[in-house]
Amino acid sequence: MTIVQPIQIQVAQKVFEAWDKLGVNGRAEKLQKALNAFPNEQRKMAAWQINNAKQSIAETRVMPGPTGERNELSNQGRGVFLCMSFIEGDKAKVGLVGQIFAALIAGNPVITVGPIGQEIMDMISPFVAEGVVQNIAESAQDSLIEANHLAGIATLCDPMQAQQLSQRLAAKGGLICQLVEETDAENLSVIAKPHYVLRFVTERTVSNNTTAIGGNATLLELGSMND
Repeated sequence: MTIVQPIQIQVAQKVFEAWDKLGVNGRAEKLQKALNAFPNEQRKMAAWQINNAKQSIAETRVMPGPTGERNELSNQGRGVFLCMSFIEGDKAKVGLVGQIFAALIAGNPVITVGPIGQEIMDMISPFVAEGVVQNIAESAQDSLIEANHLAGIATLCDPMQAQQLSQRLAAKGGLICQLVEETDAENLSVIAKPHYVLRFVTERTVSNNTTAIGGNATLLELGSMND
């Protein structure tokens, strides 16, 4: 049986590769243009997420291998993220902005929920490609959570809601769906940490064999002499 994905997932998947390929600096250039539309505390949170990503995940790390190969370690987005909040209030809204910007700067298309999500989307969408940020009604939230090709959910919630959502995602089929929860709505202690953005990426390693012809074979032969 063919499973039909929600239209928002389909749209997001089509733009994912192009958005991810821009790299952190390319995405930062676009997202920074949206900052002036946000109120002060939300703007500070969004700017912090952008700057943190530029410092922590923008560069490709080069690691020489034991047999002379060149290994390049970089980060890429995980896929489509649903960003939502079960908590109301100004502080929670700042947190939601932080989640959305962290997911976007990491290379993921984002789907927001409800009127607050629509408001945030409207401030970002003029500066990014169509489909990078979308919004759904609260009534459609459950269908998105159950979608097989959803890569992750970033949410502000209480510990009980986080546990219930984690169990729900664990029972799903299809793509493993990452839960990125913030349960400290007052201090935003998870969202404000430098490693927070790492929850939205996956590592990619490219290995290039730069040894001379026969070099690896010689090393293997030397190793076998100890047998």
